[in-house]
Amino acid sequence: MPPNEQYTDFGNLLDKTSLVEYIEKHWAPLKKVGSNFLTRCPFHDDSNPSMSVNDSKGLYHCFSCKAGGNLITFVKEFKNLNSAEAIDEICDFFNIKIRKAKTNFQEDLNTKKELYNLNNEISNLFNKFLLQSKNGKDALDYLKKRGFDKKDIADNNLGLAPNKWDFLVSFINKDKKNMDLAVKLGLIIKKEEEHKLYDFFRNRIIFPIANRQNQVLGFAGRSINNETPKYINSPESEIFLKRKMLYGINKFSNLKRGKSNYIFIVEGYTDVMMMNKYKFYNVVATMGTALTIEHANEIKKYSNKVILCYDSDEAGINASFKNIEPLYQLGIEVYMLKLGEKHDPCSFIEEYGKEEFIEKAKKSTLIINEYIDYLKKQFIDKDISINEVIDQFITKIRYVKDRIQSDISINNFISTFGISKIEFEKVFYRTTSTKNSETQNLKHLNLSADEVILKILIEKPNLRNDQIFNDLTTLFDSKNFKDIINLLEKNQKQNPSELINNADNEEIRNYISSLLFNPYIIGETDSINMKIIDDCIKKNKLDTIKNKKRKINLKLNNNSDLDTTEEKQLLSDLQILLDQEKMLKK
Repeated sequence: MPPNEQYTDFGNLLDKTSLVEYIEKHWAPLKKVGSNFLTRCPFHDDSNPSMSVNDSKGLYHCFSCKAGGNLITFVKEFKNLNSAEAIDEICDFFNIKIRKAKTNFQEDLNTKKELYNLNNEISNLFNKFLLQSKNGKDALDYLKKRGFDKKDIADNNLGLAPNKWDFLVSFINKDKKNMDLAVKLGLIIKKEEEHKLYDFFRNRIIFPIANRQNQVLGFAGRSINNETPKYINSPESEIFLKRKMLYGINKFSNLKRGKSNYIFIVEGYTDVMMMNKYKFYNVVATMGTALTIEHANEIKKYSNKVILCYDSDEAGINASFKNIEPLYQLGIEVYMLKLGEKHDPCSFIEEYGKEEFIEKAKKSTLIINEYIDYLKKQFIDKDISINEVIDQFITKIRYVKDRIQSDISINNFISTFGISKIEFEKVFYRTTSTKNSETQNLKHLNLSADEVILKILIEKPNLRNDQIFNDLTTLFDSKNFKDIINLLEKNQKQNPSELINNADNEEIRNYISSLLFNPYIIGETDSINMKIIDDCIKKNKLDTIKNKKRKINLKLNNNSDLDTTEEKQLLSDLQILLDQEKMLKK
């Protein structure tokens, strides 16, 4: 640590620091491997070091859980801090003082702080209305019926949105700034054409959704009188993203990263609350959405084992199987807990108690074996081929990283369906093959054409210009590609670390770091790199033409109802595509 204080501008902060020095002091030793350093990743249970650190670039990337970024993002995630707190921590450690200057970054931090504060204020307002208003009786009766008392309400700061169009509007009306923030958060809906404002949540029990720092990011509202939909969530905002949020994560403060035996994933908010009530704090629920890779990444920071505990009806079972893939992709063991018909965790614990639930949990089974039984039933009851069944099984098993578990499950599948190993492997290798001669010829080390372009533009700011962004805008459909191109266009002169600071979300930061740590070496000169970009664009255009040709041929070969005019038009379109393809291949 430097002995003396040093002054710097915010934009140069990371130039005055060492990511390696911070990690070694606060986490674990690093081993020099080539131009990088290697260490255990603190964001998941990492027995084999999988996190690479490049000190000259000030970047890290874990090749297992995909966490990545710069010193600021490391400190945020490692110490559960927000951006402002992380910067203070870095300045304290390296004895740096920031010259006071207004920056966009600081403005964003201030805005987010204001959004958090308003959400917290509104959360307390809803809670007060539930407990102190005469109108709260129906909601309190419902919660009592579900097994929750006033302590549970206080522990989760549950609230009630009254059956009014302007409850929040009236509350906030005197403060224009807060009104703008409330609209931004989706708490208040603004109808420009009618010049009207009205509340988003009305006549609903309110569940605040908080992050690990216990900052309220948004809300879920449950109808009281069986109004549909039963649940609604806050609209997405810059602080509330359903693909990342897990209800109950704020109760993880008692859990040490990578140390929990397992994490329960349940279906609803009340399931989380009931399990919390009985001292289960290792439990989360998604925001009414499918489990995403971002959710899985967050879970893996605390445990490498998950027990899915959804409702036992068809919808709950299907949701369990649907959510396997993102967990398997990160090497998480997945088990399934079946509580029997008509029971969810909330109702089961309420009826049978905590100890019986624990005994049930001990008997959880590997979900891949449950999936085999499910496929067997589908095969018997529905008109699907054995190849379709194999395809469905492979979509799950291909992500299982434990080779022993994978082999056992494959042998179980083969035995269940009475097929030969050769028959299975024929479909398996067809399904999982990634061989592509065009991609191999480009020698891009498993990067797709759009990823190569991004890697070049991230590492070479001097190649960024309006023309190249215009050329790329309509070529690739990937959301990550479009988001990063937009980021590059807004920050044309920034280096990779600065780009990471300006990235809107963790997914983009991790994606950028994965590209930077990919071993593909970009060209030594600008002309070589521009040639590579041109080749990638050409490949994309050829792929697009190929897909259009395939669609036309399918229409021509499989539609006997085509009239002469339609057939003639399709043949004409096909000829145009062939001519375009010929021109590109010259």
